[in-house]
Amino acid sequence: MKLEIKTERILFLFLLVSLFSTDVPGEFRITTNPGGQWYPAIYGDIVVWEDKRNGNWDIYGCNLSTKEEFPITTDPSDQEHLAIYGDIVVWQDYRNGETDIYGYNILMKEEFQITTDPSTQRYPAIYGDIVVWMDQRNGMSDIYGYNLSEEEEFQITTDPSFQRFPSIYKDIVVWDDYRNGPRNGNWDIYGYNLSTKEEFQITTGPNTQVQPAIYGDIVIWLDRYGKKDVGDMRDHIYGVNLSTKEEFHVVMEGDPELPAIYRNIVVWGDSRNRESDIYGCILPSSITQSAEKPAEEKPDEGENGRVCLGTLFVAFLLIGGIVTHLRRK
Repeated sequence: MKLEIKTERILFLFLLVSLFSTDVPGEFRITTNPGGQWYPAIYGDIVVWEDKRNGNWDIYGCNLSTKEEFPITTDPSDQEHLAIYGDIVVWQDYRNGETDIYGYNILMKEEFQITTDPSTQRYPAIYGDIVVWMDQRNGMSDIYGYNLSEEEEFQITTDPSFQRFPSIYKDIVVWDDYRNGPRNGNWDIYGYNLSTKEEFQITTGPNTQVQPAIYGDIVIWLDRYGKKDVGDMRDHIYGVNLSTKEEFHVVMEGDPELPAIYRNIVVWGDSRNRESDIYGCILPSSITQSAEKPAEEKPDEGENGRVCLGTLFVAFLLIGGIVTHLRRK
């Protein structure tokens, strides 16, 4: 059974433009192609994602300001697990058999290879000139890095357990880590400061925390199996402000995977409509502020500090005079 929603294109465009132009916390839809879109990343006005419209996983992008969509890779092999900073997009690429890390300059329209080691390199992330990834050259997976301007590679983690899914912002690298798994059976989120060479633990919860992403002081992750104590076994997206040490709940609905963050916008893959789509949520300033800048008194925004856009959506429907048809196949 598949729920199909047919809505007038004019109304959808109006809603899309309205949602992108507002700073009201809430979520909005970015992709509608039936081929399946997954694993989003965002920088500025550019959102990029994995796209299967051509039969294999390619990389596409969308400019949120112009609403223009564009392809980044079209190689017949799969390109997956992408990341973006400025004009540079990086991903893991299967064209050589074992996965390597490749990159693409959006402005110059030039593709380039980053890793050539014969072992597997996966899950790249980028900030400035630094690209980080999971590397299996030592047997267990470690986190490695590469400086694009200096063309130098370096190792970040040496713990004998598994480290994967790195994310980076300025000097801080975060990843999910299984070093405590043999004891409590779950993954945790760890971090590393490239300047001070210091490692630190971010999550200590009883559930599994994976797929971290970082922007500024905010680290978000996917929390597996929800709240077992109340019988909620769904996956959720949580976050923490490293400056204030306060943890918060981002997503309560849908079926989220692979979250990403830029400024106060969180995006993720979601299969709530039976097809994989990209959703987003705007975080309120009460969450994103640093410890050095106290929040001003603001009206109550409801549960979890997020303003619901349901009333706004209904108002647009009434103004447009459009009827939405729901049909099950």
